[in-house]
Amino acid sequence: MIIIYNILQILLLLILGPFLAVWVVVSAKYRHRIPNRLGFGLGGMISDLPLGPRVWIHALSVGEMASVRPLLEVLRREMPEVVVILSATTRSGEEYARGLTGLADCIVPFPLDFYWVVKRFVRLLRPDLFVLVETDFWPNLLSHLNRKKVRCLLANGRVTRQSMARYHRFRFLFTPVFSSFWRISMQMADDAIRLVQLGVNPEKIVVCGNLKYDMAEIVSDGTRVISLADITGTRGLILVAGSTHNGEEEIVLDAFVSLLTNYPFLFLVIAPRDVKRALEIVDLCVDRGLHYTLRTGQKGSSGQVLILDTLGELVSVYRLADIAFVGGSLVDQGGHNPLEPAFYSVPVLFGDYMADFAEISRDLVAVGGAFTVTDETFRDRVEKLLASEGERKRMGRCAGDLVMKHRGAAQRLLGLIREALW
Repeated sequence: MIIIYNILQILLLLILGPFLAVWVVVSAKYRHRIPNRLGFGLGGMISDLPLGPRVWIHALSVGEMASVRPLLEVLRREMPEVVVILSATTRSGEEYARGLTGLADCIVPFPLDFYWVVKRFVRLLRPDLFVLVETDFWPNLLSHLNRKKVRCLLANGRVTRQSMARYHRFRFLFTPVFSSFWRISMQMADDAIRLVQLGVNPEKIVVCGNLKYDMAEIVSDGTRVISLADITGTRGLILVAGSTHNGEEEIVLDAFVSLLTNYPFLFLVIAPRDVKRALEIVDLCVDRGLHYTLRTGQKGSSGQVLILDTLGELVSVYRLADIAFVGGSLVDQGGHNPLEPAFYSVPVLFGDYMADFAEISRDLVAVGGAFTVTDETFRDRVEKLLASEGERKRMGRCAGDLVMKHRGAAQRLLGLIREALW
């Protein structure tokens, strides 16, 4: 299959190559990243790497990179001799990785999946182990690592019901990809069962749990949290709507306007999943007569709504929340990680569309740490929680206890890394 894959690549390059070249030249976003992902300048990036076994850890974007932080921390603490090389596919993921001070020896771009490119990356990086976090499967890279006898470990793997249908439809492609891993660490038993149904050797599969349960208290800069507290003051309760998508902010803001009648000191923080949408939310606030502040301070003044137009601060804001709504769930986006507020013992709300975190969201609801809401019930559920401090504390305690119960994935993955290297 790898031969067919490469033939298709060549054909597409012949057809689209001139257009792609012009696109890269005129696009400021890709003008520098594409050469880096082709391997230009890679030698200089790794010239000062220390001696020791090399572990190359790759995560797709910010979410996956954030989830791997607990593993990086325990790896640095218990196996300091290991040389850690980090890569991310997206620019935001790479920027997040650069903020993980002291947890990696080198940050490199992720290679484009052309045979000659991945061959150069593997030759220069010389990894002893390649760890892929969750997804971002690239056949040429995995095939070449296998050819060079480099063990590949899939960490924090998951196969949702939706992705299972896609994997099964293209089973002839995905089963060999999964089979190329030395070990496959899945989040849940259900994930492991689905993988076996695809024809993957069950001896390769282990259930280590979800790294996101291990996310430590991530507050990147204490002054940021203090300034957020200063903005809200200490008069009222704080509702945080995190990782929201288009169509959800209207629901949250309409409910907020209605709730201000009985809770005039209620404060709202909205963190859009795509920070470039911040000005759209500004317009929604203006339409409703709400006073807003942009976190970057570019416009607005202290008021009733804080719009978080920054990366990497949402987790630290959740710790201030009295109630948290996790976005991407009232619209069909698969939801986002409800463990981030749950870690801080904050009661959690989310919509019906939580396919990407189905088992975690079910567990939170089952233990009483979260509620599923709809467009129509969101306002009433928030009001009930605002009215009862006891209920907020009970829900928060249940959510926090669930996180504590399932911690330990990072230590189990560390055991697999030790086995792979030694």
